[in-house]
Order: sequence, then C-alpha cells, then structure tokens
Amino acid sequence: MVAVVVVLAAVLAWVVTSRRLSYLSVTAPLLLMLTGLVFGWGEDPLLELELNTEPVKLVVEVTLALVLFVDASSIGLSFFRTSWRAPARLLGIGLPLTVLLGLLLGLPLFPGVAVVVLAVVASALAPTDAALGASVIEDERIPERIRATVNVESGLNDGLVTPIVLFFVALAAAEDTERSLGTAAVDAVLQIAIAIVIGLVIGRGGGWLLRQAEARGWSLPAQTPIGGMCLALLAYFGAVLLDGNGFVAAFVAGWAFGRAMADREDGSEVLDFTHDLGLLLGFVVWFIFGAVLLPEAISGLSWQVGAYALLSLTIIRILPVALAAVGTGTHRDTVLLVGWLGPRGLASIVFAIIAVQELTGEDGVFVASVVGATVALSVLLHGLSAGPLAAWYARRHPADDPTHG
Repeated sequence: MVAVVVVLAAVLAWVVTSRRLSYLSVTAPLLLMLTGLVFGWGEDPLLELELNTEPVKLVVEVTLALVLFVDASSIGLSFFRTSWRAPARLLGIGLPLTVLLGLLLGLPLFPGVAVVVLAVVASALAPTDAALGASVIEDERIPERIRATVNVESGLNDGLVTPIVLFFVALAAAEDTERSLGTAAVDAVLQIAIAIVIGLVIGRGGGWLLRQAEARGWSLPAQTPIGGMCLALLAYFGAVLLDGNGFVAAFVAGWAFGRAMADREDGSEVLDFTHDLGLLLGFVVWFIFGAVLLPEAISGLSWQVGAYALLSLTIIRILPVALAAVGTGTHRDTVLLVGWLGPRGLASIVFAIIAVQELTGEDGVFVASVVGATVALSVLLHGLSAGPLAAWYARRHPADDPTHG
C-alpha cells in the first residue's frame, strides 16, 4: 500500500510540474526512477519490493501487453499507408544487427557468462523507447519524416523483439533446469504459433464486434475505448491460458485491431484509454526499476558493465542504423541523429524483470545489472541531450529542406 501511495504522489507531482521540469530536461521516467531509488536504496530501504511476487509480475506483464497492443494498433492505422521503407530497414536490418552486435561485443567483456544469457541481454536492450527522446520527436524543426520514422521504429521494435527475448530466456532457463534446449525451442515456437492465432482472432474479431455494436446502436460510443483495453488484455491472458505467448498475442491482436479500425476517422481515439492506462502502469514500472533493479545495477557495477552500457547506446545502436541506411542516400547527420535516438526504456526494463523472475542464481543478477545500468545511463544521457541535439540538427537541416529527411 505504501508503494501505491508513493507512486501516485510522484505521478501527481510530475503532472503538476511537467512543463517546468521539461525545461530542466527532467522526464517522467527520470523522476519515477529517482523516486524509486530513494525509497529502495540501502541495506535497510524505506520500501522493500520483491520482483518475484504476483502483484509485481502482474503489473509488469499487463504494462507490456498494453504497450504492445497500442503500438501495433496505432501504427497499423496510418503510417504504413505511406512512408514505410525507412522504418522497415531499421526493423528488418538494423534490429537483427543490433542483437547480433550486442552479443558479439558482450563475449570478450563477459567471458565467463553463458552465450545464451548474453543473448538475453543483447535482445532485451535492442528495442528503443521514443518517449525518452520526446523533445526531439515532438520538435517541429526536425523533418516530420525523420520523427515519424523514429516513432514507428520505437513502436514496433519492442513487439518484434519480444519473441526473441522470451526465446533466449527459455533457453537460458532450460540450461538452469537441465531441460533439453531442443525441447525449450519447440515449446517457444508452439507458444508463438498459438499466440498468433489467438491475436488474429481477438484483434480482428474484436474490432469487427465493436464496429457492429456501434453501427447497430447496441453500445454507447463513449464506452468503445474500454472495449479496446479489454481486447488487449483478453488477447494476453487468453494466450497465457492456452499455453501461448501472451505478449506476442497482444502485439498481433493490436495489429489486427488496427487493420479492422483502419477506415475510421476516430480510430486512434478508441485506443486513448488503453494508452493512458499503459502510460500510468509504465510509471509504476519505472518506480519498480528505481527501487529494485537500479540498486542491483549499482551494486554490481564494474568497468565491464559500464563499458557495455556505453557501447550499447553508441556503437551497438549507431552502426546497425548506418548499415540499414546504406544505399538510401541518407545524410550523415540524419544517420547520427536517428542512431542516437535509440534510448533504452520501458520494454528493456520489463524484459529484465521477466528474466530475473525466470532465471536462477547469478544469471538473473547479471541480466538485471547490465540492463539496469544501460537503461539508467540512457535515461540520463538521452534526457539531457535531446533538446540540444534537436537544436543542432534544426540549425543544420531546416524542417522544410526535403533533401535531408
């Protein structure tokens, strides 16, 4: 109960001071993270939270399910009708290269860690969080095509990498429990297959049902957004109930729902309630991160962890972006801008918490330390640099100059 009061008070403080704090480059994730650290730091913390509890597990899983559903739905409503090539390159070329490069650079830094555990870290840190660079994404001085590309990439890469992360977690857990790696791989594939079917049925069918109910006068239009939230959770928990991958089901359901609502002028408004609920729960996850994972990361900090965190935010991100842009004629400044706009945030935190819950011994601690250190560094560096970066790029490439988009 104390944790609930603290989180609500911190969120309220952010709401009433958000404009002032934005001038200081203080984001909501930074505020919630630091609040959690204050209450969770030390041998005798003011607030004790355990990751392996049902309330924490439920909050984390529901948060990611809602985020995946909204991201897939909102992008399906508009963007891929027009400019899709740039984000497709980032997702189809940049994302796999990011995971691979993260794994390869982790091998010499952590020689005693199992390859599959390093793969968990590399894939967990692959998705980006555009919310941490919101001042750039919302800055109209930056060409709209660049802002949309970064936003779309951020919206989709967490959903695309989710089965990869969970697959590696399953393999790592299989080694812990002496299960066959082949059995774990087959289980993961079956779970994804079940999730895809459930997601398509619930997303497409649910969208059709909501539209029919409104057209026939069975429902009140104001209540439709609640239906969207129910579909997201129904896809997740329905898949879990049938031994499927709930996160994949939520993502697929969001995409299918977006397609079903694509020709509605108010289609995006249907997702408002789901988005706001996911945003609030995301604040809770940032608090949990500050109270539990961040102290773990600080206590386990070494030069290897610090080096990997810095590499993750620079070379491991920027090089794949540059390779994805080969042959497109994209200006070097734009490549650097998009490459730097790869903050690690909510999805990486959720993946780390899931890994800690599933892995035993030092493997879970290792994942928490590396991911925690990287996310914390990202919050600080990207939060502080977003404003100056937008001003630098805008001076060199005005938004009305089509040659640099």
